[in-house]
Amino acid sequence: MKKANCLLIVVMLIVNHPGQSQSCSTGKLDPAVAGFLKRLPVDNRSLEELKKTINLEEYRKIGPPAIPFPATDVMRMKITKDSIPVSVFIPSHEKGLPIIIYYHPGGFISPLTAGMEYLAWKDAKTYNAVVFTIDYGVAPERKFPAGLNDCYDSFKWISEHGIEFGCDTSRIALLGVSAGANLVAAVCQKAKKEGIAQKIKLQIMNCPVVDNPANAGLYPSMQQNADGYMLTKAGVLFALETYADEKDHNNPAYAPILSKDLSDLPPAVIITAEFDPLRDQGAAYADQLKKAGVKVWYQCFGGEIHCLIAAAENGLAVQALQHIVSTAMNEVMASKMK
Repeated sequence: MKKANCLLIVVMLIVNHPGQSQSCSTGKLDPAVAGFLKRLPVDNRSLEELKKTINLEEYRKIGPPAIPFPATDVMRMKITKDSIPVSVFIPSHEKGLPIIIYYHPGGFISPLTAGMEYLAWKDAKTYNAVVFTIDYGVAPERKFPAGLNDCYDSFKWISEHGIEFGCDTSRIALLGVSAGANLVAAVCQKAKKEGIAQKIKLQIMNCPVVDNPANAGLYPSMQQNADGYMLTKAGVLFALETYADEKDHNNPAYAPILSKDLSDLPPAVIITAEFDPLRDQGAAYADQLKKAGVKVWYQCFGGEIHCLIAAAENGLAVQALQHIVSTAMNEVMASKMK
């Protein structure tokens, strides 16, 4: 079957069933993903071994490769009274564009890296938007809720000052990947409590972690995908325990799925992957949001791993992901994306 026809079928399935996942029980890695995993060093350390042996400086060097992009497409600054580092990506150099506020991955431990910046620049091009990346404070130096406060305060600042960059502040989306997706959920809940959730038109969560370590046993994917697929169960628990002290583990600002009321939150896109320990957490949060009356676009990608990290840059999975996000943005924002 030709590639164009394959993509058309994927797109038709998504359009016709916006709230349903595609099959996430293939039981087989995508061949490109399998090849990617074979090139990675095996790390099946237990949680206790990670606590004893992990080198945070080395951990913080892990991530997507640095890929160059035009220096004229980015502005760098520090905002709010806390001087939070923010980069602003405007590849099209147009006015009146929507805003995407990007909360990066890294297990709450890694700061923003050059490779993550390239992905933010690419999102700005893909969705014809202005992307603000937030280099929020990370643990263990700045534990919960420091990073969340940085993300929330940055959102408020951008909603008030985005017009100074030629942006349309009536069209704001939050986009987070992995740990960043947790922060998206938490920022939206905090905005609801403060009565400003209407400023967020869409929340986009790619493979979110949304529950506390004690509840890991509730999710079959944490056991099924415990190791062998890059992100391990032990790695998830290590990140969560590093991010926050145990006394905070039942706080919905740390574990958003524990909120007793998810109504009146912004519409949400939630992406999960078949061979991700966090798959079932994302699915459960999507279900909880839908039960609370929130519009949700949910998609689980069969054969893929955490954050679709091994998917080809212009492959079918990435194109399908971009289609879901574009569809959601077009629906919740008054003006069409490209």
